[in-house]
Amino acid sequence: MIFCDRQEFQSAAVGWGGSISLLSSAGHYTIPSAGERKYFVSACSILEGTNFKNLISLPIQRRILLIAGDIPERTCTAEDGMSNDLQAIAVDMHNYYRRLVGSGWAPDKSGYASPATKMTAVEYDCDTKVGQDSIGKLTKELAATCAPPYQPTQGYSRNYHVEKDLTKSRTEVLKEAIRKWAEQSKLVDLDNGVLFDGDVETYAASFANVVSEQTTKIVCGVTENECQKQGFRVAVCQYDNPIYTSDTVYTAGKTCSRCNALGLKCDNDLGGGLCV
Repeated sequence: MIFCDRQEFQSAAVGWGGSISLLSSAGHYTIPSAGERKYFVSACSILEGTNFKNLISLPIQRRILLIAGDIPERTCTAEDGMSNDLQAIAVDMHNYYRRLVGSGWAPDKSGYASPATKMTAVEYDCDTKVGQDSIGKLTKELAATCAPPYQPTQGYSRNYHVEKDLTKSRTEVLKEAIRKWAEQSKLVDLDNGVLFDGDVETYAASFANVVSEQTTKIVCGVTENECQKQGFRVAVCQYDNPIYTSDTVYTAGKTCSRCNALGLKCDNDLGGGLCV
């Protein structure tokens, strides 16, 4: 459930790729879901032409409504060049696709990927120091090189996406990037043991980064005008605890069956699939 505009609403689906149906005296709306985080930009906040604008909601259990701006921006937004909204999109979309894998609903070449026993939710981190600089600053600078292969920062793996349509906003570029990375799952078979080798390493390396069970934190950067002369925009995301050839991407088995071993529990209230 989502608490929005001081009214309660039933959510028809939870997840960035799904939708939420809102029914109230103000009317009925079906809108993209914002996914899950401790604090997340509510689906309500993206409604246009309604009285649900500029709201940020927490899970209904908290029964709190916050006006946009009440939650302070991370200080490192100045480092990675990403607004709170862009950071939220990065986390929510990654966790949406991680949830799909965890619950066994991620598409693969033969149908659906095996579910994961211990898929955790990721958090956003742009202020961890790597040498003298923050990982946020390094990721922003990496995107702004405007030249492949966008070598990852030491201790991280990376995904990148080049968008040649300069009419697209940074938000659109980031969303499309994460979607394309995740949809590489359709190019490979993901049954039983899912290792970073063979077809997965060759055709779905970006997908593997998105859903790696080793990853706990992500950081992203999206160029503004830095690559305009070259005729494109770039989105880069970096992931802690990089995976290497023959590493396990995720442990296949019964959904959430190993959450307890991590000292976590399955987030059934939010749709299941993730250990939180």
